[in-house]
Amino acid sequence: MRSLLRDNLLEVITEVSKEKALDRDIMIRLVVESIVQAAKRKLPYESIEGSFNKRTGQIELFQYKEVVDIVDDADNEVSLDEVQEIDPEAQIGDEVEYLIDEREFNRIARSARSIIFGSIREAEREMIVSTFEKRVGEVLTGTVLRSESNGRIALRFLDKTDAYLFRREQIPGENFSYGDHIRVYLMDVNNNPQKPSQLSISRTHPGLLIKLFEMEVPEIYDGIVKIVSAAREPGKRAKISVYSTDPDVDPVGSCVGIRGSRVQNIVNELYGEKIDIVRWNEDVAVYTTNALAPAVIDELVIDEEAGEIDVIVKQDQLSLAIGSKGQNVRLASRLVGYKINISVDEEEAPSIEEQLTRELERGKEERELLYTGITSGLHAAGTPAAEAAARRNEDVAATKSEDSPGEEIETETVSADPAIEDPETATTVTEPTESDTEPETSAQTADPSETTEEKPS
Repeated sequence: MRSLLRDNLLEVITEVSKEKALDRDIMIRLVVESIVQAAKRKLPYESIEGSFNKRTGQIELFQYKEVVDIVDDADNEVSLDEVQEIDPEAQIGDEVEYLIDEREFNRIARSARSIIFGSIREAEREMIVSTFEKRVGEVLTGTVLRSESNGRIALRFLDKTDAYLFRREQIPGENFSYGDHIRVYLMDVNNNPQKPSQLSISRTHPGLLIKLFEMEVPEIYDGIVKIVSAAREPGKRAKISVYSTDPDVDPVGSCVGIRGSRVQNIVNELYGEKIDIVRWNEDVAVYTTNALAPAVIDELVIDEEAGEIDVIVKQDQLSLAIGSKGQNVRLASRLVGYKINISVDEEEAPSIEEQLTRELERGKEERELLYTGITSGLHAAGTPAAEAAARRNEDVAATKSEDSPGEEIETETVSADPAIEDPETATTVTEPTESDTEPETSAQTADPSETTEEKPS
């Protein structure tokens, strides 16, 4: 703001009113009040008033003195004789008006800068409150001014009002550049000068999802389709429940749109957030079943006093009901308004013994598969595989004898007997006993096709 002198004060007021989008008359009133306040601090006069002269376009300050017989305070009193020279009809007790000269006015105006700026800021806050308080709960479109190092984004609304979109109210992964237009949900308006932003805005609030559906779906705007509630995990997944007041109108289909066009527009606005549209029902059990889709529910037990619902599902439906990291059941719980506990049907749930058996069998199968190329067919002497291996050893020895006559050939035999630690010392394989050939029993029989038997050469 330029120097606040009497000659250019009106010009400065006009410029500031345009910059701050404040009414010119309001600005003049604020400046006059600020200068009067500063004058009372700087001057020894008890009674000071100010006014705007529309004819001259200047702000004027006036001092008022009381008419007395004997003057004790020259700054605030004037004698009757002195006044009657100007106004013969003046009486004791009257007040006489004196215009404060330009020199004093300019000195006061300079000292009033901080007061004027404070008054302007207060007027701005009041203007923002009056403009936006009736729009709480609506979607606003703001223009990105800048992204700050602390993560908050400065936005401008209606080309005159600035506000901050804090990191906690942003959808994870979103990035904005200067000049981008983004939609936000107006949560609250305040007149607290200590807060960095008068407008409390959000892109994570469930209200944003509801308002976007109202804007995108004509049936919702017209009141044919009603939104009951919404729950979000911003940027990941959301659920919204709807019902129709017209039996001929499908609420879910209306929200989805032709080939999903309506809901897809909202998904794009919310940075790819997946949206489940749930059909609301006054029956809590049916409503909960719809909310937990795509999982199939076997049984529901509702405890209204505790505000809880026990849901029983089959084993193969458990992961669907819970969702990724519990996402599905959390959103359904918020949507329905009950705490939802999910458990598996006892008849479907495996016992601890069965679970341990499965784990042991799984480990055994993995070990067998790991060594199948080495151990297949060589479990006991006398089996076809063992005989094939013996023949293979004999053929190898004969070939080496023909190639190198006179050399002693060492025959290597593979034994399945763990008692024989050094295979080089074993030259023969004994016939198996009855106990050696008896098959080993287990809880689960391996698939024969998983074992590869080596063919003789």
